[in-house]
Amino acid sequence: MPLYIDSLSLISLNLQRIANGERVSVIPIGSLTSTQWQAINAYRAQESLPILQDPEILFLGRHLHASRRGDGYSIEDMLTQIASALHAESEFVPTRKMTALRNPRAREDGYGNHVHDLAVLELSARRPKAELFSTIPRGDHIKPPETSK
Repeated sequence: MPLYIDSLSLISLNLQRIANGERVSVIPIGSLTSTQWQAINAYRAQESLPILQDPEILFLGRHLHASRRGDGYSIEDMLTQIASALHAESEFVPTRKMTALRNPRAREDGYGNHVHDLAVLELSARRPKAELFSTIPRGDHIKPPETSK
């Protein structure tokens, strides 16, 4: 599994601290599978971009928290999105705008949607490792109610 055993509790702590206006540190949260890592590197080589040297995934969380909180999602929702998007079955999505992994299995999000979670990875800021920059629950046409903030 790409996420380390204690990652969700560490991610939750970072997100809670961000919500409280505190500073947080970058933490290692998991590792790409061999298949994910190879697919990302094959695409990057094809596009004449530097390959990802290390499959480990790091996390800070500021952008993810701001983006998903702005959409009305709770920290618990964000943890579910992260776990789904970084699942071992998630597949590399080739795109010029971002490096992403997408869970091919739809997930009921609790708000009436069946979503495919997408993990957006930043590959240059924390070289030689990837950083989980954000998640996107693709297909979330019905947003969480304001009370879940």
